[in-house]
Amino acid sequence: MSAVKHIAAVLLLSTVVLAQIPIPTRPLGVVYKNASSSAAIHMDVYLDLACPDSKAAFPVLKQVADNYGSRLRLKLFIFPLPYHRNAHLAAIGSKIVHGNPIPGHSADESVIMWAQTLFATQAQWSDLATKGDNLSQIQMKIASYSSVHGYDVKAFQQNLTSSEYDLGARIEWKYGCSRGVAGTPWFFINGVNVAADASWNFSKWKALIDSLLNGRTLYSNI
Repeated sequence: MSAVKHIAAVLLLSTVVLAQIPIPTRPLGVVYKNASSSAAIHMDVYLDLACPDSKAAFPVLKQVADNYGSRLRLKLFIFPLPYHRNAHLAAIGSKIVHGNPIPGHSADESVIMWAQTLFATQAQWSDLATKGDNLSQIQMKIASYSSVHGYDVKAFQQNLTSSEYDLGARIEWKYGCSRGVAGTPWFFINGVNVAADASWNFSKWKALIDSLLNGRTLYSNI
């Protein structure tokens, strides 16, 4: 993230934290594979569905979670960056599928499946790909990807204008700002910010997590 974009994000954060964040009706974020809250390692990750770095990190995060099973709980939060024009609509989409889960899947599973679909099609609905489109056309494009999961595209597009789902996406974003999140992907391990980035592969995460599981609590560059 460039210095200018980082400064812009910090200024937005400064504005957000001056006011009380609306208290959500349920804990925010979605848990990968229904991992237990009693896991030794809690990994919270903020992702922007329009962010190439988030897309790159996503499969590695799933690999890490699958490797540790019940010892690690991966929780994902959707954090649309303000300079990605279409990111907020994608985040609203995640609230739609959470409120209307894909048949046969939990609400959290549905959001993760939605994220996978949006990452796979990211180049098609990016700011560059839609630079000549108006808001309605962009909404329709994003809604069209819901058909993969059995949703009615027109109904999904209508829900993208819903104040309820819009508010849900905004609350999750504001919560991220209150935790100091200013870019994506952004990582916390057991509540502490980790200075990692999208370049971290499985081996690098494993070295850090293994050290924690072995009782080493001091952070070191892996």
